[in-house]
Amino acid sequence: MFKLSFRPSASNDVQEIVNYYDKLEIRLTDVFLKELEDTLKHINSMPESCQKKLGDIRVSYLKRFKFGIYFKIYKKTIVVIAVLHTSRDPQIWQSR
Repeated sequence: MFKLSFRPSASNDVQEIVNYYDKLEIRLTDVFLKELEDTLKHINSMPESCQKKLGDIRVSYLKRFKFGIYFKIYKKTIVVIAVLHTSRDPQIWQSR
């Protein structure tokens, strides 16, 4: 297993998503967070099975929500760079 860490910008992405779902329906927030957790567990257990986007940056998509988790694998750490909605420009994480 790897150590999982989030860049501050990725943590901000998650907080913005949570704030949005909290305004719509609090139960959506719980479902989103559970699916995010499940996807992060998958990434942590099998990171190299996830699609390569550019260079060493990989992405794993949530199943029921249209978000991708962009991350990079280091020796013993996985760093989450961004959590972005699929309708957003996927290149946005490059500036991070």
